[in-house]
Amino acid sequence: MKLTNSNGNESRLETAISYILVGGVVTSLFLEIIGMVSFYRFYGHLHITENKEMFIRGENFFRLIYGLLEGNHGQKGAVFLMTVGITMLILTPYVRVIFSVFYFAWRKNIKYVLITIAVLMVLTTSLLYH
Repeated sequence: MKLTNSNGNESRLETAISYILVGGVVTSLFLEIIGMVSFYRFYGHLHITENKEMFIRGENFFRLIYGLLEGNHGQKGAVFLMTVGITMLILTPYVRVIFSVFYFAWRKNIKYVLITIAVLMVLTTSLLYH
């Protein structure tokens, strides 16, 4: 659904945000499917396990991402793909908010910049403590 107005700025914002959201979800889904297929091929089942090696861990979400990028995940390839898929799914709305801050700043809409920065601070705090 596109909103129409005299200059079309809102519809461009909605289009860009929808691409970010759809792209993040589709990429996440793709990684999850590839990871699950790889996991099944390697282990022969999709059972939930209590093996500590399979747990996603980190002091906070950003440390988890740093560990994934650094290569210190110590996980098998299938679990790594599924972890990256879940990480992408969590980061999708975060990236959307970051994009919105820049967009509103570019449009010089200070009110929405401040509101979006407040939302970004809440999301960042949440990811720092979980």
